[in-house]
Amino acid sequence: MKQFPFFIFLFLLVGCTTPAAVSTPTSTESAFAQTKLFGITAEAETQIAGYPKNDATVTAIMASKYAGGTSAAATMTAQPAFTPSPTIPPESPVCRPADLKTQFGSNGASGSIMLGAGLTNISGSSCFLQTWPQVILTDQQFRPLDVQYDYFELSSPIASVATQQAQEPESLNDRYGLPPGWTAWVNLEWQNWCGAPVSGGVIIQLTLLDGTGVVDVPTNIEAGGYCNAAGFPSSVGIAKIDQSTPPQ
Repeated sequence: MKQFPFFIFLFLLVGCTTPAAVSTPTSTESAFAQTKLFGITAEAETQIAGYPKNDATVTAIMASKYAGGTSAAATMTAQPAFTPSPTIPPESPVCRPADLKTQFGSNGASGSIMLGAGLTNISGSSCFLQTWPQVILTDQQFRPLDVQYDYFELSSPIASVATQQAQEPESLNDRYGLPPGWTAWVNLEWQNWCGAPVSGGVIIQLTLLDGTGVVDVPTNIEAGGYCNAAGFPSSVGIAKIDQSTPPQ
């Protein structure tokens, strides 16, 4: 019983004692500076510190591209513009053989031969041709070749054979006006020639509108397209005149 006050005194002493505060070191740098991202960013900034700022470089590139685009636009603008065909007076006469200077051109296309007869108006006034030309091929003695003729319309000036559509002309009397100095082209497609070569080349014979005369255009073509179907007739497609070229 004599020890009891001592235990009470000890209990009171412990209960009144204030616990010591645990000191936490104060951070002298931000949380971001303690991350790996900070180190990567710092390293990147160190590596690019020696490079010049790219503002001027970007400006120079854009200026160069702008100048190049302006130059290209100027070059495109400088190209010759399309020359529209002059208006043909309705009272103009039909073209006569003496009004026309001829030329010839050819090209191969998908096993056929493309023939072109150029007709240049060398007179001093406009004249009319037949829109759907009346054309036959002859030998050097003006004997007609054994071929069949059809009319077709080109879907575009450079259309391939696959885009050509055979048709009958709506009117053989349609007229195409040809101004002075301009050249119109009569285009033919010759296919499946299984006969012997035509010595000296075929002649494109064109009958002018209203029977005003015949124009003969000599060529150096001695045979048509490949003989794809022996025993079947050769064929020649005739395109209508739908455009002409201005004087050179």
